[in-house]
Amino acid sequence: MWAFLVEQPNLPYTIAFACVLALGVFEAFALVIGLSMMSALDQWVPIDADYDADVSPGGLTGIAGWLCLNRLPLLIWFVLALTSFAIAGYIVNFISFNVAGLLLPQLFTLPIAIVASAFSCRYLGRVLADHLPKNESSAISLDDLSGYVATITLGCAIKGMPSEAVVRDKHQQKHYVLVEPETSDIEFASGTQVVLLKREGRVWSATCFDN
Repeated sequence: MWAFLVEQPNLPYTIAFACVLALGVFEAFALVIGLSMMSALDQWVPIDADYDADVSPGGLTGIAGWLCLNRLPLLIWFVLALTSFAIAGYIVNFISFNVAGLLLPQLFTLPIAIVASAFSCRYLGRVLADHLPKNESSAISLDDLSGYVATITLGCAIKGMPSEAVVRDKHQQKHYVLVEPETSDIEFASGTQVVLLKREGRVWSATCFDN
């Protein structure tokens, strides 16, 4: 078994599995001394999209949403992704070894393992997210974001062509929303701070924020 795990074609999957074990040991040790890598990663992660928010399906936000990166704590997502990647790689090489008597090169197994890991994050991630305990006290309706200050993150927003913006609610949770100016004579460039006024469907109308 050990010889199978450390064969050159299996090294990426063994490394991934070793990372999972290391994360588990480190998290257990951190909890003993009163820290948590899970909560630290969730605070540091720059993309923390709200899966309940109406956001554009394109770009990194859409990819993160498809992979359930926005529905799971970051550490759990990493463990799921790495474990799925390792298991998929091992299974492919195990079948290859038993059928043909050899292990497939990484050039063939890596794409299969990556795709399998992505679909695992998509579907198993949704199941995990549905069963993880949720802090209902921090839930907020999208309509309650009216009056909050948001920052344009992508592109240039004009009337009829909304752009993505990020806003933090009273619980300091991030929400990614679509924003357009209230009137057609205004443009919101990337980085502009705006005040959310009213939501119609998926799009918020907004006005410039004056400090």
